[in-house]
Amino acid sequence: MISTTELSGLAELSELAAGKPSAAWLESCFGAGSLWRPSPADLPAALTHEPTRAFLTEVGVPAVRLGAVDYDSAKLTDEGMWEADPDELFGERTPDDDSPPSRYSYCIGTGWGVLHLMVCGDSGTVEVYDPDGWDHAAGYGGYAADSVPEFLVALGVFTLYRRTFEDAEPQAALDGLDELTSVLNRLRQGPDFSDFWETRLEEVREDLECELDD
Repeated sequence: MISTTELSGLAELSELAAGKPSAAWLESCFGAGSLWRPSPADLPAALTHEPTRAFLTEVGVPAVRLGAVDYDSAKLTDEGMWEADPDELFGERTPDDDSPPSRYSYCIGTGWGVLHLMVCGDSGTVEVYDPDGWDHAAGYGGYAADSVPEFLVALGVFTLYRRTFEDAEPQAALDGLDELTSVLNRLRQGPDFSDFWETRLEEVREDLECELDD
């Protein structure tokens, strides 16, 4: 099992920081044969961001259930990406506005309760939809990443950390968390850059500190 120490020394860290994870690297995190790679014809027409389309068809995204990090994207294989109007999801459309959506977002996975990771079809930005806030015009759950590749790099690193320290003593896991945070910041996906990952890291830290106090 790779540790965060080994990860921080990877020769390809610069490629990961540039948001260029290879299929081989993603499968090392999520499992062999885990990537969903649709054909260009299978992608929705409203997904117009060309770099995102290219990444989906050439590299792919994981279609997996990750119990260690509470992430589920297994439905991608059979159902593809859920399409939604982000203005409606994020409370930017008034109830009496029946005009057609000006853009669409696409779900690449869910987790951490009910959170949905939504890719903006025209920009490729990954944002968080929180269904618990939808009917209060508060469905926007924060910014996750500038692109799908950048989000998957962070998810992969986070998954490796959780697996590596799953059975470790709390203090060892906290030390590993400090290193993970440093690696994610080097990848421009840590708490200095991403609302989403800032929250996830805080959750892990709080849990580990509670274990230390017990």
